[in-house]
Formats: sequence, C-alpha cells, structure tokens
Amino acid sequence: MESFQQNKPMQRQVAFKTWISNLNNGNFVKGSKTGDSFIPSCVELNNKKISRVNILATIVDVFKSEDGNYFSFTLDDGSGTIRIKAFNEDTNSLLNFNKGDRVLVVGRVREYQEELYISPEITKKITDPNMELIRKAELLNILGKPEAEEQSSRTQFVQAQNQNNGSTKEAPIAQDSSHEELRQKIITHLMANDESGVELSALSGIINKDDTTTETVVKELLTEGEIYENKPGHYKAI
Repeated sequence: MESFQQNKPMQRQVAFKTWISNLNNGNFVKGSKTGDSFIPSCVELNNKKISRVNILATIVDVFKSEDGNYFSFTLDDGSGTIRIKAFNEDTNSLLNFNKGDRVLVVGRVREYQEELYISPEITKKITDPNMELIRKAELLNILGKPEAEEQSSRTQFVQAQNQNNGSTKEAPIAQDSSHEELRQKIITHLMANDESGVELSALSGIINKDDTTTETVVKELLTEGEIYENKPGHYKAI
C-alpha cells in the first residue's frame, strides 16, 4: 500500500462561531495532501478556512433509523438550517435530544452527496435562554447580520411522510449513508485509539469489510486529510 508518512504533530483546528446561513453559503473544499502536509476539508468563508464550527441553535427535526445505526437532527439558528449526522455508536450520545431543544454543537464540517452537514464532537443541551441571546449578540458584533441563505441542492434533504405512523423519514437512508457510515466508523475508531494508531487489518475488522474495501476508504480519508499515517501501516485521526 502507498505510504502516507506524517512526521509533523497534528493540531486540532479552531471551532469557529458563525451563522448557519453564512456557513451554507460558503464554498466547500475537500481535504487534500501535499507532501507531508494535510489540508482538512473546510468551508471557505470570509477569507477563513473553516473545518470545525461551534453552533448554538434549536433542534427543529429529528430522525433515527430503524436499526439505530444512523441519527440526525436539524439545527435552526434563525438564519438557516443544517443537519447534524451521527453513525453507529456515535448515535448513543444524541438519543436524549429532542425537537425543540436548544443545543450547542462543536463538530467538523463535512459534505456528502452535495449536502453540507456537521459531524458532532461535542453536543450539549442549553437550558439558559440567555445563552442564545448572548451568542446572537456576539455574532452580530463579529459578523454582522446573517447572510440570506442561497437556495442550494447541497443544503436540502428529501423527506417523506410515513403514512402508517406519521413519523418523518429521510430517503434513501441505506443507499446514501452506507459509504459515509464506513468512513465514520473508521474515523471514530481512530479517534478512540489515538495513542499508537491502528493497522489496516484491524480497521477491516471494525467495519466488517475485506482489506481491499478498507484500503479504498482509508486512501480516500488520507487524501482528504481526515486521517494520516503516523508510521507505516498505522493510521490516526487528525
């Protein structure tokens, strides 16, 4: 397998506070690798490259797949909406959140099938309504009024009403999320085993795939700068 040796220490990117509409209007750039340098995926916005965000908003829609391996909720901060998406064991930390809850989310900006979304790292419920007022005042002071959200297919998602029980479904879940689910499994496992890195064969066991499939996903994540090879055959999350 092609070697992607990384010798420089990795630093976690700043989590920027921003209006959701401004984020949605930004230009998403996939991560890349140049020599030993990794450039993570980001949104180019106001001369900044935003890889991580800090959003305070209200949950306006919640979805959980029948098998429990996929969970999402939609955030609205008054300027626009964006989805939070979690897979597999990462869904456990989100199950106690409900429609109408005010939450603070810190996470990485990602894009899948032209939809911009956030992969959460920290999610906590906000019970003090003054926090929302303080955040809006802070954003108005730093960024001014939010931009009008442009109509874009990448920020939309298909919803269909389940006529049997009236619950909201996202479609098509299985087909659209299967590849992203493999990516998230690998990233999540690497983040949980951050000391020495994880071998390819071990990752294959985690996602229950053969080494060829795992190598394809790993190379994709390496190219995008989501993970790196800290020593030959061992991988770590950025």
